Amino acid sequence: MKSILITSGLIQITWAVLQGWMITAMYGGMKRLGPLKNAKRVLQCHIDNILMSLLQFAIAAVHPAIPEGAGWLLVIGSWVNAQLFLVHATSEAGYVKHRAVSVVTFASFLTLTIAYPWLLIAWLRLP
Repeated sequence: MKSILITSGLIQITWAVLQGWMITAMYGGMKRLGPLKNAKRVLQCHIDNILMSLLQFAIAAVHPAIPEGAGWLLVIGSWVNAQLFLVHATSEAGYVKHRAVSVVTFASFLTLTIAYPWLLIAWLRLP
């Protein structure tokens, strides 16, 4: 599970670096970049991708016995949470109000709400 978290974190931070180019273009004068219309939301996605990748690295580095289920929930939640900002970036107002987006947001938060206590419990049960 450690190698999966590290690989996911490396891919996610690479994606964040590439998003830096998008942000540079949008703040540099491009009002729109493909479907993306809100530079602030792209910046939030960029920052969240960095933070979520660092959290995956941290868990992989310090936790000696990561439960596989908790690890997968962490990977899924880390990716989905951050990319939701890109969905909102498709709106000039910076917010997409749609039932599907609300359901995915809830499910994504739920995955991390389950993953982190699970990791904590596994940590506290270590000999």
